[in-house]
Amino acid sequence: MATFSVITPVLNGARFIGAAIDSVTAQSNTDWEMIVVDGASTDDTAKIVADKSSGDKRIRLLSEPDQGMYDALLKGVDAAQGEWICWLNSDDLYTPWAFSSLAAAAQKDSPQWVSGYPACWDEHGGLRYVRPLGAYSQKKIAAGWHHQNLLGNLQQESIFFRRSLFEKLEAEQRERIRAMRLAGDFLLWRFFAEHAPLMVIPTVLGGFRRHQENMSAQQHEAYMAE
Repeated sequence: MATFSVITPVLNGARFIGAAIDSVTAQSNTDWEMIVVDGASTDDTAKIVADKSSGDKRIRLLSEPDQGMYDALLKGVDAAQGEWICWLNSDDLYTPWAFSSLAAAAQKDSPQWVSGYPACWDEHGGLRYVRPLGAYSQKKIAAGWHHQNLLGNLQQESIFFRRSLFEKLEAEQRERIRAMRLAGDFLLWRFFAEHAPLMVIPTVLGGFRRHQENMSAQQHEAYMAE
C-alpha cells in the first residue's frame, strides 16, 4: 500500500499530461501511486499515460466516460490505496520534494490536511510566482470565505489530505461534489474544515500552470456562480 495516492482527472490533456506524470515520478519520496482517470479522451492522452505506465507500475490508467471532473476525482479516490491523497490536474506540477516534505511534517505534527505555499508555473514549466501564505482560519474555510472575490481560493494543487478525513464526508456531501461542474473543490475544502484545521508547510509543494486553455481562466464567471 502506497503512502501517497495522486489522482489526476483528465479529458483530452495530451499537451501537458506527460509533464504532470514526470513531476510525480521525480519525487524524492518514492512511496506513491498515481491514478489517471481519463474520461475517454479522443486525443493521445491515454497513449501517453499507457507509455508512462509501461515503465512504472505505480501509474494506473482508468479510462471510461464519466459525468465530469468531480465524478472522475471520486472514482480515483475510491480506487486509491494511499494514506495521503492528492489531486493533480493534468496540466499542473509538483515540486520534487513535495511528498518528502509532507511525510516529514506528518510525522511531526499529525495533520489531517496540508497545504504548501500557492505557486504558479507558466505554460513552459517556469515558476512564475510563490505566495507565502502561512495560515488559514478553519472557521473561515468552513464558512465559505475562501474564494477569489473575498479571501482568495485555496490552491488545489498544493493540498494533500488523509484518507481518514475524506471518509468523514457523508454520502450526500459526496454527491453534491460529484454534481458540480467547476467548483467542487470549494465544497470539498468547506467539508474538510468542518472536521480539521488546514496546516501550511512553508514551501512550495505544487502549483497551477497558467495557459490560454485553462478552464478556470475561460470559465471564471461560471465558477463563481456555481
